[in-house]
Amino acid sequence: MYYYLKLLSTVLIVCFLFAGCSTNDSQREFENDAFALPDGFTRTNDRGQVVNDEADPDDWRIGPFFQGLAIVDPPFPNPVLTNGRLTINMQVTGVDAVYGVRVYVLHDFNRPSFIYQDARSPLPPGLISINLNPLDIARIPENPQGLYRLIIADGRDNVITYGDIKIE
Repeated sequence: MYYYLKLLSTVLIVCFLFAGCSTNDSQREFENDAFALPDGFTRTNDRGQVVNDEADPDDWRIGPFFQGLAIVDPPFPNPVLTNGRLTINMQVTGVDAVYGVRVYVLHDFNRPSFIYQDARSPLPPGLISINLNPLDIARIPENPQGLYRLIIADGRDNVITYGDIKIE
């Protein structure tokens, strides 16, 4: 009997380790995708609704580490005018679920620039609204028009979500 209990406990430990590795591998793959150049965007109106079903399936997915802990709506309006504001709503769904939030813009491959932080750790459950100035996103504020990749991470720089926005 002792042998079977020891064998069972060993099998369970190995299963948990493989499950953890699988989640880590999935998160790592998700984060690699986040650092790709922008490609398309989800068009939204000034109320946050997706326009004419123009949703980019790669944008604003939730990373494996944050499944069930955070929900991020596509930013709005998208495209955003240079004299407007871009809003991103993130719903934190659990207690002690997300430790801070940072927003980066990817100007060059693998070189994100920091543009926003909420250092509360953990973030309280509920709605967090992130308001961004398009000129802070643009690489060259004198000529800001273009497509940009935003990366939203926690305070430990684990990627929560990412997606593309267009400045007109």
